[in-house]
Amino acid sequence: MNLFIKKENGNVYYYHKGDYKQQGFNAKDINLRLLKETKEVLAKNAGASVIDLGDGVAGLEFHSQSNAIGMDVIQMINKAVDIVDEDFEGLVIGNQGNNFCVGANLGMMLMEAQDQNFFEIELVVKQFQQAMMRIKYSDKPVVAAPFGMALGGGAEVCLPAAAIQASSETYMGLVEPGVGLIPGGGGNKELYLKHLNNMPESVDFDLQKVSNSVFQKIATAKTSTSAEEARQNGFLDQMDAISFNQDHLLHDAKQKVLGLARAGYQAPKRKPVPVTGESGFATMLLGAKEMHYGGFASDHDLKIAEKLAFVLAGGRVKEGSKVDEQYLLDLEREAFLSLIGEAKTQQRMQHMLLKGKPLRN
Repeated sequence: MNLFIKKENGNVYYYHKGDYKQQGFNAKDINLRLLKETKEVLAKNAGASVIDLGDGVAGLEFHSQSNAIGMDVIQMINKAVDIVDEDFEGLVIGNQGNNFCVGANLGMMLMEAQDQNFFEIELVVKQFQQAMMRIKYSDKPVVAAPFGMALGGGAEVCLPAAAIQASSETYMGLVEPGVGLIPGGGGNKELYLKHLNNMPESVDFDLQKVSNSVFQKIATAKTSTSAEEARQNGFLDQMDAISFNQDHLLHDAKQKVLGLARAGYQAPKRKPVPVTGESGFATMLLGAKEMHYGGFASDHDLKIAEKLAFVLAGGRVKEGSKVDEQYLLDLEREAFLSLIGEAKTQQRMQHMLLKGKPLRN
């Protein structure tokens, strides 16, 4: 018997905030547990499920431990996009756990790194990157519905979506430097592109200034204390919206999907990305070295910052060069793999798993 659902006199009731409520008492209150009891689950594994939310919209629910992203979740992201592209108007990525997603499965990554299984780590990172690109270039709109903590990989799932419908209490950030890494699922590129896309077309913007801003946010693991602050930090843009009643978050995200579909949604066209190149890399690295000389960053912080700057700058190319997204993903993956092999990174990962807070080493 499911203690959260009961049936009386032909009516279905579910437990909600201390009492049993009748199914459908408020159309804006979508209960995923009830949906899975009363409707067909389209696909599932240990990490996630694809659910029919009704009205031609599917939902991808993470339910791994802490909603962390591992291979099972990545597989279900791909499955969800396949299902939606064939049979649905669009997809909502959301859940009703304690937090949207606290990032990648750090324990699994650490274990593989300590065993020097770098081929396995590269495979996982590459598949995560590819899954994020599938979200971005899906023929049907994908809307992410973050709440609570949407950190690291959790933020990376949101950034490539057609739109974000965030709960007002959303703590979003790319926090990987805290565990000795840089984002590995395309987050560097997507936050950079989000910033570029936010620039008014009528303004001649400074590409270096944009790069510096993104670099600073990632290098310092800047995390918003609300969805509105996430917007100020450039994680949300004009396509994105905020729900002030978290009970209605999935409903609002579903309506966002339907609105995009009715407006004739088309997947974005893949375009080259302008980067700052070698001169931009030098500028970002100079800023990191000043923090290091001032005692605000450790030697390992500086090493992480150098890798991050190289990725954001697009490597050793000329300022103003335009590069393909896959090239940036390859740079990012190479940097991620080099850092995860570092003893000090593994110490940070271990400390986070044991103590729940960053280690300064």
